[in-house]
Amino acid sequence: MEFYLFISANSLLAATPIDTLLKIDSLMFLKNAKLDNNQSKIVLGMIMVKQDHSFDSERFKDDFKENSDYTIKDASFENSVITFKVDGNFVAIAQMPVPIPYGDIETVAAYAYNWNDAARDLQFHKSHLIVSILGDGKNQIKSYKILTQVISSLLRTTESLGVYMGNQSLLIPKNDYLHESGLMSEDYLPLNLWIYFGLKVLGKHKSGYTFGLKEFNKTEMEIIDSSKKIEDIRGFLFNMTHYVLDHGVTFKDGQTCGLSEKERILITLSKGKFVDGDTLKLAY
Repeated sequence: MEFYLFISANSLLAATPIDTLLKIDSLMFLKNAKLDNNQSKIVLGMIMVKQDHSFDSERFKDDFKENSDYTIKDASFENSVITFKVDGNFVAIAQMPVPIPYGDIETVAAYAYNWNDAARDLQFHKSHLIVSILGDGKNQIKSYKILTQVISSLLRTTESLGVYMGNQSLLIPKNDYLHESGLMSEDYLPLNLWIYFGLKVLGKHKSGYTFGLKEFNKTEMEIIDSSKKIEDIRGFLFNMTHYVLDHGVTFKDGQTCGLSEKERILITLSKGKFVDGDTLKLAY
């Protein structure tokens, strides 16, 4: 059993609803996608762009071909939306000639401790791109890997500022995103781009939680009032999240987990403290 530790501040705290433009794009996208809606699941991401028109579909396709593990098939471009298929997933990139409503990202930007000037930098972006991935719902990790490589190619080929993942309340600057995505491999999932690892410090008590495991049909995890160092709490949550997703594990109430054969951290299921619904509490 192998665990992975990667401490990085590529996430932030918020609960901002996703922009309604995403819903519009999803409807456009689903109109042409012939999948079982009971099984399919949409993965979404947005890219903030400095200028009104910096997206070049040919540059994007060339970059994706050179740097991605996947192949684009059946590409078409219509009404500022490029659609194509990648390894059984439908992909759509929509150009929106307006900025993301600032109110939708203002709260998130205030907590972007990995991007100190996020509020200032994003206030004057001119447009954005919406990336939608529609898979069969059976391999959400593959869909997120495709999303990561699509977004990375877009970041390299546009005058972009960063990425907004509304379902996870993640706001990630361009260079941080490209660095983390470059680490993605069969052994390493770039969870700092997919999951928010929230941290709370109240006096001597420190807590942490995940926000985004629900995207993978997994229960969110929390560590409550721990005496451990805050970086250790984040590292432990990262490792447990990576283990759960990489190995397809489902933790259950009463089980234990740990980073070694000797470590036995009790897992309990109860109402979440920092996350809505029930969460798995790790007694770390």
